[in-house]
Amino acid sequence: MNWKIHLCFMNMKRRKVRTVLTVLGAAIGVVSLVSLLAIGIGVKKELIGSMLASESVNKITITGENYGRNKEKMLTDSTIERISEFSNVADCYGCYEAFVNMEYGRYVYWGYVTGIPEEKLDALKLKSGDIAGSASGVKPDLIFGGNMASMFFDQNTGETFADIEGKKADAFIGERLKTVLVDSEENVSARLKVAAVTDGGDYDESSQQIYCNIDTLIRMLKRNSSDGKIAGQPVDADGNAYKDFIYSSAVVTVDSIDNVDAVVKRLQDMGFQTQNSKEYLDMIKKNVKMTQILLGVVGMIALVVAVIGISNTMTTSVFDRVNEIGILKVLGCDPDELRQVFLFEAGLLGLLGGVAGVLVSVFVKTLINKVAVWAFSVSAGVDIAVMPWWLWLGAIAGSAVLGILAGYFPARWASRLKPIDAVGRI
Repeated sequence: MNWKIHLCFMNMKRRKVRTVLTVLGAAIGVVSLVSLLAIGIGVKKELIGSMLASESVNKITITGENYGRNKEKMLTDSTIERISEFSNVADCYGCYEAFVNMEYGRYVYWGYVTGIPEEKLDALKLKSGDIAGSASGVKPDLIFGGNMASMFFDQNTGETFADIEGKKADAFIGERLKTVLVDSEENVSARLKVAAVTDGGDYDESSQQIYCNIDTLIRMLKRNSSDGKIAGQPVDADGNAYKDFIYSSAVVTVDSIDNVDAVVKRLQDMGFQTQNSKEYLDMIKKNVKMTQILLGVVGMIALVVAVIGISNTMTTSVFDRVNEIGILKVLGCDPDELRQVFLFEAGLLGLLGGVAGVLVSVFVKTLINKVAVWAFSVSAGVDIAVMPWWLWLGAIAGSAVLGILAGYFPARWASRLKPIDAVGRI
């Protein structure tokens, strides 16, 4: 073994308590930094990952002038076909929202029934029920979002169906609800059947939506129209209904998240209002980044304290070993070699602290994830704290480097100590 390494180990062995306490301080600093960064990484991964998995980030909802007289800014079949031909647009389809009042016993609902194409209905993930044959009916069958039980309420008390009955949206399946078209001048009403409930969680984007087949909805609206005027449809300057059907909104799917901003800009230039989740995703990324920086700063404070501990240990070690330094100088030890002895010892203390800290961090990470499931109702299997391999290696390497930096000035002082001064201190 190299005499310099042997000398370091001998000194650490002679001063076991000091060595253990210094390594422990460095380990605590590493645990603090790694654990906090792991939480930041885990939260970012979960928030952003869930949004990207839902594919809603690639979708843009556009609206036009549904109540104006500028047909160029209205969403018609020709407009939707033109948008579908845009570069980077994978799909585009129209939606129609009918404002309704629904009744189920003493419970009421004020909101929209959204008509979408049959193929989009078929793509919905259903928790229960069936929508087979919904396109051929005289009246549209309804598909409730998973949280619709909280949207029906008692008008006298304001309490929801879910709170009073203790039931979920599945309870509506098979029921025929009295539905009044609020936009209709004649207050057209019909009893519409709830055929299915979507599966996506209580707070999924479709959880508080009611869907139906748009073709069936339009046919029902036309049968109940007055003078050819469909409820909720705009009219021209003469008060006549437009020949083309005007959609309330349209959903544009972009081929890649990287192209969303460009498509949004083009749609806005056409005069349409846009709404998409990428803006929300960008805001989340910005907030998460700020949180990660804050957590990193807090963790670095603990690590800096540990580094000061290493520096203090090395300074004390130099003063305690003045006799040894003097002897090494007399024997002809080169100042650079003497400096390397103390730098190696400081780096070794940092390295041991880093390794110990990472090992403890693995346990802390597991503990954090279990506490999150119990205390914050996080779904089992979701990791709030995530430790990628590069964080482990970075923590160990960083701790070793900081240890070397902490030992630089004590090592520098030891290497410059003159033999006569060292002998004088014996």
